Amino acid sequence: MAISFTNNWKNILDKLQSVLRTEFGSTLKVYRGKVISPGNQYLTLLPLGTTLSEYNVSSEIREFSVSMEYHFRDPNMNEKALDHVTRIVSRIEALIQNNISMTLSDSSSAFNCRIESTDLGGGDESEYIVVLEWACQHLGNVG
Repeated sequence: MAISFTNNWKNILDKLQSVLRTEFGSTLKVYRGKVISPGNQYLTLLPLGTTLSEYNVSSEIREFSVSMEYHFRDPNMNEKALDHVTRIVSRIEALIQNNISMTLSDSSSAFNCRIESTDLGGGDESEYIVVLEWACQHLGNVG
């Protein structure tokens, strides 16, 4: 007999992408997976994994982890360009803090949403890559 399930990854990534796109509009493209964008800045969402936090007979709480990679291309990474990068990163961090709980398309919730770490400085002299580790918890498989 086939099981019934919900693609929690899709629901969480859909909502996270929607929150980011609503905030940034067309100024910052938001993609899923590894992409090379033709623009000078973009953000990618890369699912990392889940961890079981709590388990019982009728449900489970899982922690979902997503790597958010902000790419900024500029042939002259000077102080002005670095200021732009840190401004965007701070805006993303504040946006996530303002969305600590998010209602998903199946009416469940992602909660305790947070940026756990931010790593600045990846890339080379013409591209700056910032990796933000995003995590949330989700109550699923409720039966």
